[in-house]
Amino acid sequence: MKHRFRYICNEASELLDGVNKLSTFMNRLNKISAEQEGNGKGWTADDYKGMAFEALAEVFIKSSPIDKRVNIANYRPHSAKLDGKDVGIDGYGESHNGNLHTVQVKYRSNPTLDLTTKDSISNFVATTAASPKYKDADMTIVTTARGLNQFLAENMYHDRINVLGIQELTKMLDDNTVFWDRFRKEMGL
Repeated sequence: MKHRFRYICNEASELLDGVNKLSTFMNRLNKISAEQEGNGKGWTADDYKGMAFEALAEVFIKSSPIDKRVNIANYRPHSAKLDGKDVGIDGYGESHNGNLHTVQVKYRSNPTLDLTTKDSISNFVATTAASPKYKDADMTIVTTARGLNQFLAENMYHDRINVLGIQELTKMLDDNTVFWDRFRKEMGL
């Protein structure tokens, strides 16, 4: 795992020991992240949740290079920031057809809601489309939200974004001992 969460998470055992379901991971993450607020380390509870979920997404995507639902091989986290701000792309790789592929990872504590423009999805799309390197790239959002608002997906983003929401992730990760063991190992447990 290349994501920095591995090195800043001092609570990996508390977060991951015995976890075999995404809902258990989320419940523990919500509790631990609340304890991180105001810890003097420079991140908020939401920042902490986002980093943890980006780390999970990295292991998940790297573990799934042949899965057509994921459609991403050679995945790497994207570390580029602009003046310390996130520019919208959390990772990139290659689609099965050889296209470049960008990824946005969005953790949401409420899995019944859809992502909307309030979730800065347009930053992800704009950065991908405006980049000379990624302008024709495929795009995927990995999220614990229900999905992407259907109106936005169809009318604003013209169905160009593949979304792996809470239902898809639950099907792929719940009771997937191989995945959770690998995630624990990548986190140094």
